[in-house]
Amino acid sequence: MSKTRSLLHTSIHSTVSRFLGVGLNYTVILILTNTLSTDESGMVLLLMVLIPAAALFSRLGVEQWLVRDVARLPATDTRLQAAYLRDAYKLVLLSSGIFIALWLVCIPAIQQRLFDNAIHTVPLWLAAVGILLFNVVMMNAAFLKAVHHTSPSLLVQNSLPAVTFLVLIGLFWQLLTVNQTHLLLYSGSLLLAGLLSFWWLRPWWRDLFVRQNSRWSVREVWQHSLPLAPVSLLAFLLLWADTLLTGWLLNNHDVALYSVAARLSFVSLFFLGAMDATIYPRLLRIHQQQPERVQGFFWKATALVAGILGSVTLLLLLLSDVLLALFKPEYLQAGTALSILLLAQLIRALSLTFSFMFIIKEQVRYLNILLGTALGVDIAANLLLIPPYGIAGAASATLLANLVLTGGVVVLFFKNHLLTRH
Repeated sequence: MSKTRSLLHTSIHSTVSRFLGVGLNYTVILILTNTLSTDESGMVLLLMVLIPAAALFSRLGVEQWLVRDVARLPATDTRLQAAYLRDAYKLVLLSSGIFIALWLVCIPAIQQRLFDNAIHTVPLWLAAVGILLFNVVMMNAAFLKAVHHTSPSLLVQNSLPAVTFLVLIGLFWQLLTVNQTHLLLYSGSLLLAGLLSFWWLRPWWRDLFVRQNSRWSVREVWQHSLPLAPVSLLAFLLLWADTLLTGWLLNNHDVALYSVAARLSFVSLFFLGAMDATIYPRLLRIHQQQPERVQGFFWKATALVAGILGSVTLLLLLLSDVLLALFKPEYLQAGTALSILLLAQLIRALSLTFSFMFIIKEQVRYLNILLGTALGVDIAANLLLIPPYGIAGAASATLLANLVLTGGVVVLFFKNHLLTRH
């Protein structure tokens, strides 16, 4: 019973930390949408999707490898933990450079197809460096998660970029609406966040920056991380493919409406992320050290996810019109899309603990197949539904894809007997 309370207590603590990050991020978006036109808001919100997307693809699954392997190390062995992080940095630095070059080459196409030729070239050039800076933030957050520093991990990943953006908005408020300064400030916020994220790594500074105790070559890290990459990549695309395709098929105004609805629906996923950071490392450790406890812990964690996420979804549905009106009365047009998206994210959340077991049992290929299938359904449904139904069609595509994903995960979970010890 005490262990159950401990899990609940830690989950609540993580959820509170995550909610703080959510609040800060939505403060940024509220300021932008209430200050800028919907077209300008659409551009900055889309850029805030494109940079994390490019960064995620460039990481090649390294953060997943880092969390999985460092979480299994003795908590007191900071030297070995730092070795893993340093070796992860090497691959990410190289891969980020490649993606920055690709971004620069593609700038003309990005301007025309995604931003209706309304965005200036300079913000897109500076945003390219944001790929590396965002990766620094995410790698440091992943490392803190791996060493069971859950609250600092959530702070770095969710709150820090929002805080730095808010600071820059405050400092340059008079220029915010001038010559797309808000886009430049977004890149500047990533620079500050990347630098400040190292503050939480102080216990590892000596081993990280002084001692040369590399354990893996770049090639070895790539070989270990790449099989884990599709899970993160496909999961991200399932969240954001609709936003990217609305940018491709609709105008900046519609992108702003859909982006706000999508981000509001992600509030439930922020709660889910806090539970992810609590449950996954514990489930890994129990599976390694106390396999007889795995089944009981798994079902308690699953019930906790369903209970918390169901409650959050219901509350958001009841408050949907109020929340949309906060951004501007024009955003009430996204009400139908928001309702569909909230239901879709709840269905997706129910697959969380089941997905963990595929990773722990080293059956990630099944997740990759299911995620790929769901993404294919999502893209096809978007292409079919967005032209006639606009942003409501994009939301419906997400709902259909999440039904395919969660249904497939649960069916294969029981079929493969993932809770057995063998």
